[in-house]
Amino acid sequence: MRVIDVDSHFLEPPDWLIQIDPKLAQEIPPSDPIDRVVRSVVGDLMEAVPRDQLPENRLELLAPSGRRALEAMLEMNAAESREPAQSPTSSYDAEARVAFCDAQGIDIQFLNSTLGAGPYAAAMKAGRRDLAQRSLEAFNSWAAETLSGHTDRLVPIALVDVSDVDWAVREVTRMRRAGSRAFQVRAEPVSETRSLAHPSLDPLWAAAADLGMAVVLHIGAGRADLKRGWWFNGGDPSNFAILQLINGAMVPQIALAALLIEGVFERHPGLVVMVEELGISWLPYFLESIDSATVGAYGAEFGMGEGDYKLPLKPSEYMRRQVRITPLASADPLRPTLDLLPPELLVFSSDFPHQEGRSEAIGIFEAQLKDLDVSRREQFFSASIAELMDL
Repeated sequence: MRVIDVDSHFLEPPDWLIQIDPKLAQEIPPSDPIDRVVRSVVGDLMEAVPRDQLPENRLELLAPSGRRALEAMLEMNAAESREPAQSPTSSYDAEARVAFCDAQGIDIQFLNSTLGAGPYAAAMKAGRRDLAQRSLEAFNSWAAETLSGHTDRLVPIALVDVSDVDWAVREVTRMRRAGSRAFQVRAEPVSETRSLAHPSLDPLWAAAADLGMAVVLHIGAGRADLKRGWWFNGGDPSNFAILQLINGAMVPQIALAALLIEGVFERHPGLVVMVEELGISWLPYFLESIDSATVGAYGAEFGMGEGDYKLPLKPSEYMRRQVRITPLASADPLRPTLDLLPPELLVFSSDFPHQEGRSEAIGIFEAQLKDLDVSRREQFFSASIAELMDL
């Protein structure tokens, strides 16, 4: 059985930017990987809460399991950097990763960044959007060069800032030539005056469809902000991180709903969106509620009203045609969610080598699919995304 893993990761070496662009590395303020990951988990907490109430060790803002996972990931990164010759890495060494895929039975694996957006975040914090844009180009180049010669098996997922549409089109075009088949964007408004569904982004979505480049919405790249008052809980402040994870299920729902009801998928029928590591249990509710709110499944008085929705397909039909979602092997049981969904929607991912990912993800999911016929299992492991993206 063929297997396509649409969400694995690099664990970039600490000096990746120096390797690819030493001059740029000198211009961008150093970024703290702990600060970067904590910010991605707890949103804007560090800006919203008075500084005298923030712990000196930012890891204390994470829930205990998240803190342990981050510490283990950083130690793994440091160990690989200390002794690269003794133990070929599968975190960012292409040949070692291919060997890992062979051992696990993975035919194609997409690789997301882990720490590659750090220089971008540091440059943006310093008010240097020009350097931020260059840092994304640098990461994309590093990813492409790292996997060069292996992109038939290992697919780099580019990082793109959509606020500059012309630049974004050039960058996804460049990365497609370098072997990429997907690019990650933030699942939130582009600005105070532009949604992801704004017509000004149509050239990017059109280019993505023409190039066969999927759009990736990934955990940590986009937030549904919590009101700062939830921080003041009278107890353990790290519990805020759990609230953030629960609230995170709203991130893909809002982004997808905007793209659906504003007609982005109708205007760009070849556009593919992959939602990664943002849970799956919300999907049955989302499909039911977005159809009800637009085409009035429960009566015109509930949704937009009879005749108000002008698109030819239901939102759920666009989802089936153009959107795929990944479960996380360590956190998302397939059943009963799988049984409540159209069969195309869920696709395989391992999240390797992250601590919450699983190298044995194939076996974990196989055990949950053993009562299904071969074609249905193949659909989950490869056929659904392969047919959609001609892989």
